[in-house]
Amino acid sequence: MSLANIAVDIYGNQLTNKKKKQSEKQQAGYNSRLGWVFVSKDFTKETTKAVRTYGSLFNVSKDYTYFTPNTFYRNDLRRLSTLRWINAMSIDIDAKNGGNEGMTLPDVQESITQAGLPMPSLIVQTPSKGFHVHWFLEQPKRSSDKLNAHYSRIQTCIAEMIRGDVHAVGPERLFRLPTDENTVFHSQNRVSFDTLCEWFQLVQEQDQVDVRTYKKGFCKGYESLLKHPAVLKILEGVNKGQRDTACYTLALAYKAAGYSEKQAEQYLHNWNQKNTPHMRQIEVKRKVKSAYNGRFHAPAAKKIRELSGMLFSYVIWEEAKPREERTYSHIEEWEGDVLAFIRAQGGQVSGSQRDIADQITSSADAKKKIPYATFKKVVARLEEQEILSKKVAGKGRGASTELCIIDEVKAHRTQSEASKKEQDAAPKNNGLNSNTIKDTVVGGKALPLSTGYSLALPKETLTPVSLPTFSTLSKPAPIPGNVPSAFVSALYNRSFVDGRFIFRAWGKIQLAFKAFGVTYHSVAATDDYIRLAVDAVAVTVEKKGSMIAGVFQGDEPFLKYLFGTMKGLFANYRFDQLTQFVEAIEGLGDITLSHVGMELEDELKAASVVDRELLTAKLAEIELEESARQRRKFYEKQSAFDLTSSINQFKLFMKKDEK
Repeated sequence: MSLANIAVDIYGNQLTNKKKKQSEKQQAGYNSRLGWVFVSKDFTKETTKAVRTYGSLFNVSKDYTYFTPNTFYRNDLRRLSTLRWINAMSIDIDAKNGGNEGMTLPDVQESITQAGLPMPSLIVQTPSKGFHVHWFLEQPKRSSDKLNAHYSRIQTCIAEMIRGDVHAVGPERLFRLPTDENTVFHSQNRVSFDTLCEWFQLVQEQDQVDVRTYKKGFCKGYESLLKHPAVLKILEGVNKGQRDTACYTLALAYKAAGYSEKQAEQYLHNWNQKNTPHMRQIEVKRKVKSAYNGRFHAPAAKKIRELSGMLFSYVIWEEAKPREERTYSHIEEWEGDVLAFIRAQGGQVSGSQRDIADQITSSADAKKKIPYATFKKVVARLEEQEILSKKVAGKGRGASTELCIIDEVKAHRTQSEASKKEQDAAPKNNGLNSNTIKDTVVGGKALPLSTGYSLALPKETLTPVSLPTFSTLSKPAPIPGNVPSAFVSALYNRSFVDGRFIFRAWGKIQLAFKAFGVTYHSVAATDDYIRLAVDAVAVTVEKKGSMIAGVFQGDEPFLKYLFGTMKGLFANYRFDQLTQFVEAIEGLGDITLSHVGMELEDELKAASVVDRELLTAKLAEIELEESARQRRKFYEKQSAFDLTSSINQFKLFMKKDEK
């Protein structure tokens, strides 16, 4: 398979066939679909070049060795921050330094099958007998910080499952350019990013099962790591092909057990003498440095099982003690106490910071006061989150500080989370931990709201404050985290503070949009739609009342009216959009009009379209405009022909009259 065919499979319309002239750029305007591909000779910045046309890519492929499967919006910087499109999931299976020595293509294919992964689109073999495995996505994904982070998590997991390089991760990385000589496998198979996400979730769930399965090899706590039989076996020395991974894994074990970097390095130099053959001392030093300066706090249980061949599992995140039993409180818990104190004072306090701090006590133990240094950290954190505002008047000991809550929604959410941590003393059985990816996309499953959840209200030590709720039969539930904050504020500021009611109201908004073919995710991701939802709340409150406005008629009438109002507002919005579009295309030239039509057709072919019905209506209007223009041209030509014929007949008559 030639590079030309593979490149088209990867990039599609992100590259152009040829470089556009300046006049063409001015006429067509800016194209947000295009992206830059980086090519390199040896991974150094000096030999990196960016191309944007297929012709340029084919020309430089003779002199350059590496390329980026994903594309960027800048041609001078290959960074995560400049990434535009993610086109492929790519894994580097390294065979250097004895790793994966003797691995063949059937071995790679077998590991992919055993991992439960779909068939890849492309496998390229490197000169060192390693492999680069690529899964091309059915639809390119627009880059974002959240997506890039999840991409790297999935990429790391795949690398672990198929013996790839877990350090060579990131959607911005370079891979070897495919050629006829190094391409060892190619298929037309493509995979959706959602499929990879589902696979990743299943692997995580299976890992939780593995922890229960490996009860015989269970290790409790970091302090017992280095005494476990599986780790002791690795400490006896390993063979070529395992040394790098074993050294890094053991360095993390020393780190988790509380050893300093210098101590770990010394122990691993001694351990290296047992390996066959020995690693270079500089390599041991690098592995230890990487472990201590990296983001991992402890070794992966899976790696210890693979290296030792023994049963092994352990609890990575130990259960926290109840707050009453701890000497120190977590800073998140103090945040809830500070907010509760300020709200009990009417949402605003003033005075010296030390005096304010001296009045704040722990919600778990009234005898325990917040340390002054902790109080300053809490205030700074709440300022960064734009929950509190702080104003200081004066200097030195005579200075006075004013603290004021400026975002009630965020404040209640922070307090609710802090309260939840204190109440949840019993371990959870759902397999989730702090590393679990939480789906915050609107339209997914509703958040469970148990009776154990409640908004953290002030204690009886100060003047109690009661907040209005939509129902007096139950306590307010926490604010749902998967509802847009602007919509939450629209309800919360009108006294609807119960999380259950807010979630139900957002569900009505989603159903209203669904009636027009708009997906749940598109509603939350489109600013105009959220603005319309906020307007719908205002109209509904005006008609059906609220706790503040009075004459509240109950939940069901309110929600029913909200649903109908949202449908009406969106219908008007769509009509206005179409009207503006028709007015705009009437002033376009024929070429530009045709170009707009082609862009709309391309948008309709995409898997995810915000408002497919509106795009279809716009395309129909373009077809009507083009038909009207063709009719006008025909009539103009016919009129010109009739006029010319009349003139010729008149001239002929005049000549006859002269005779």
